[in-house]
Amino acid sequence: MTSDQYWPKERFGLDFPKFLQQYGLQARGEPVPLTGGEDNRLARIPTDRGEVVIREYLHSGRAKVGAEVSLLEHLARDGFPTPMPIFPKAGERVALVGGNPIVVFPFVSGRVPEAMTEALAGQCGALLARMHVSTEGWADERIPVVDRRGILEQAAASDVKLAGAQFWRSETRGFLERNAAALGLLGELPSGPLHHDLHRQNVLVDGDAVTAVLDFDELNRGPLILDLARWCHYAALEQDDMRLPAALVEAAVAGYQSVRPLTGAELKMLPLALDLAGIVDAAGFVMWAAPYLGLESISECRSWKAYLANCDS
Repeated sequence: MTSDQYWPKERFGLDFPKFLQQYGLQARGEPVPLTGGEDNRLARIPTDRGEVVIREYLHSGRAKVGAEVSLLEHLARDGFPTPMPIFPKAGERVALVGGNPIVVFPFVSGRVPEAMTEALAGQCGALLARMHVSTEGWADERIPVVDRRGILEQAAASDVKLAGAQFWRSETRGFLERNAAALGLLGELPSGPLHHDLHRQNVLVDGDAVTAVLDFDELNRGPLILDLARWCHYAALEQDDMRLPAALVEAAVAGYQSVRPLTGAELKMLPLALDLAGIVDAAGFVMWAAPYLGLESISECRSWKAYLANCDS
């Protein structure tokens, strides 16, 4: 039970029984790898207090994970459907093993929904609004702020050699120039902590009801409307033509507004926020991931294709 078996993304460097004792837990079986997370290692293991999930963060630092844990504790106590972290009996709330932060969560049953339906879209919108209302005024300097304009400026000036890079740089530069004033206004909208990664595979359902919202690893602070925009971007990526169906947008926005009415300025800025979500996601992928994946063309970036499919809608 010491991680000698195969694990996705290499192995946990843990003696699981000994590690869990720090949390007042007794291991009652072998750990099982959980797949799906891109930026973490996950192990599910039975204990004397039920099954738990041990999550090792591969790219986030201890301070940022600490901010996430504090936020999750608050949300869970406020009735938001996300697992409450399990804390050790003594010492730091976020463990550090081999240089990586580790947090223990209770295992939550449920299934990943097979498709994004209008009903599920409405629930996702409402859940984002519940999070935003619950964390209104939340102040934690450990939560990062993403410089989206800076990422696009870096992309426009980059020397990426992929096919189609010249058009990609030109369009990125044009986006910044066309929307300079609007991007400035975006920063004046209501802001707070963002989940920033709410897509179908980060929710669990039981029947028609969402039982858990997972994976807050992209937690950052910014205009609240960007959480809806990111949800829209992910929903578009699941379409064959990558065009976002109006019915899904209407359902998500209606669900959101049933909990937290959007201001007129937020509604007006939603199309720009969708474009921003897509073009920033594409810029990060092209600059920082594509070189290691053997891509040959910008057209292989799905976020870029989704941006182009929706930027005129």
